[in-house]
Amino acid sequence: MSGPDANPRIMVVERHPLQHTITKRVSFLVLLALASPLRITNAQLRADSTRRQLERLVGDIWNVWSSPAHTTAQDLEGAMVIAGATGAAMTVDERLQHWINNNPNAWPVAILHPLREGARYPAYELGSGQYLLPISAALYLAGSMSKSQGLRDAGLGCATAHLTTAGVRGLLFLLVQRERPRESPDDAFNFDVPGTRDWNKHSFFSGHIANSMGCASFLSHRFSLHAAEPVIYGYVIAIGAGRVVDGRHWFSDTVFGALFGYVVGRTISERMLGREQTTKTPPGTPLMISFSVPIG
Repeated sequence: MSGPDANPRIMVVERHPLQHTITKRVSFLVLLALASPLRITNAQLRADSTRRQLERLVGDIWNVWSSPAHTTAQDLEGAMVIAGATGAAMTVDERLQHWINNNPNAWPVAILHPLREGARYPAYELGSGQYLLPISAALYLAGSMSKSQGLRDAGLGCATAHLTTAGVRGLLFLLVQRERPRESPDDAFNFDVPGTRDWNKHSFFSGHIANSMGCASFLSHRFSLHAAEPVIYGYVIAIGAGRVVDGRHWFSDTVFGALFGYVVGRTISERMLGREQTTKTPPGTPLMISFSVPIG
């Protein structure tokens, strides 16, 4: 075959070194410009809004309140343990209260003075909502300002535990009444129905230890507290013991409140950790965008 097309020439165009350098720089600048907003947007998408966290708070509270409607066999076992422990404590309620009243200078009573109502500082009030809720709010705000998810979770979890136990106590006060030991030291079984607004008949169950135990249980299950864990639990138990010594609650009120608060704190922690595991996604392949601009 002859003619001009018999041996077609292959045109080879060599890129000028300056053109190659400019192309690389343009590609790098485009990639850098795209990467920065992508990282910011991704961080914003991962961060939970305050509104979303409040929705989760309400959901966690409702989950505990509505737990009788979705009880499992394991839940029934736990309820039986709490009921059994409370019943056993009731058998010593009167005798223990009499011993406390007759031995005000005994070391188990005297050692609790810093956590009693007559103490110089109201350390026992750390189990009340008047103290727990402001502290929880402070932790949450500190976490938001410092971008610490741990502090935010600590504040949110403690507040959720308190509101959960307080709601259950409020409902029980409408259904049943029990006189406090100060009002009825010789009759630990002074129950009556329906409930009442009389504070002196709100002995069952102890709110101070339920609130503080709920917070302590949440923190111990949510975080690795190490040596601080027994200190926190010891402080909470001392708060409950101080309320018994002051005649504000029977021993069985405190046992029930402690166990109930422990379960509430653990449940809220499990739900929070479960959400974190669900929302975690493996890192994807980095998005690489580049183009060349021929020059010359």
